[in-house]
Amino acid sequence: MRKLVGLIVAGVFLAGAAGTALADDDGPNFSFGASTSIGFDINEPSGSSQNALYYSSMEQDESFNIDLVQLGISGQRGAVGYAASLDFGDLAALAGDSRDGDVALQTAYITYDFDGIGAMAGRFATPIGYEVLEPWGNAQISRSRGWQAQPINHDGLTISGSADVVDLMIGVVNGFTVGDQPAGSNDPDDEKGIIGSMGVGISDELSIYVSGIFTEDNDAVDRYLVNTILSGDVAAGDTGIRWALEGTLRNDDPSVGSDMQLWNVAGYVGTDAGPVGVDIRLDFTDDEGIVTPMDTKVWSVSVTGSVPVTDGVDFRVEYRHDSADDPIFGDDSVGGVSDDLDLVQAQLVWHPEAD
Repeated sequence: MRKLVGLIVAGVFLAGAAGTALADDDGPNFSFGASTSIGFDINEPSGSSQNALYYSSMEQDESFNIDLVQLGISGQRGAVGYAASLDFGDLAALAGDSRDGDVALQTAYITYDFDGIGAMAGRFATPIGYEVLEPWGNAQISRSRGWQAQPINHDGLTISGSADVVDLMIGVVNGFTVGDQPAGSNDPDDEKGIIGSMGVGISDELSIYVSGIFTEDNDAVDRYLVNTILSGDVAAGDTGIRWALEGTLRNDDPSVGSDMQLWNVAGYVGTDAGPVGVDIRLDFTDDEGIVTPMDTKVWSVSVTGSVPVTDGVDFRVEYRHDSADDPIFGDDSVGGVSDDLDLVQAQLVWHPEAD
């Protein structure tokens, strides 16, 4: 019943936004994105939640999955803009107030342009991190271990501006992310978080982006996260090479007990050979209780190939291998747990386009 109510409320929001936007200078613009997949864990784990973090649906092995279906609307009227996105599917629970639903209002915000200074209020996607929740926003099926420690979206207010090649943003948010709130609660306490980012576009070959957040949750945990991304496109032949290097540091300091910390370094490189795309990610993680409930170091490598099926629709295949210094992965072939994970996944992705 709660899923149905949530769907009706979100649908009314989107319809209302469209109705008030009929006289817009630009919009309403509607978009649609979808992803479906299947994965095969070579070592056939028995219900290992740690392994499921890397499945495209993050739920179940050897199953056909609806990863995400997203409906979006956006528009602009003078200095005022608006946007909203509604999620369905297995990944939707990561983007909303409730952890157990397959429907979530991921974003819903209004912007205002004060002649070069922009303000945004509402629910917006996090500015932190290289990878995103939407499968079509990533070059690969699985995500880095560092992404597991990052927020998804926020409720709050931001102010942003640009000067030459520098973009700056600072804001106030309810908490680390919307999805970590208790069901039915937009803000579990009176504490607020501070979020910010800075981007410098040096050239096509190199841009620098730094973002971070500090929050205090329920007067119980001080949490901060800092993320840095170097990225660019290098000319090489007819297609070029896309690359990125990302570093993530997160620290959780509870009022009782020891600090938990994770740092991750991930490198991304990809190119196209005609219609076929090839992307490789290599990352290393030192995790002290953020994603894994122990002090664990993990090396991961993912190789992804993609080919267009038709305009806006891609088919992907990926092989991923993880190697840890502790037996954290489910593996029936060795009696229950193993240091290694080997995963093959296939995914069909429909990229969203505004109509």
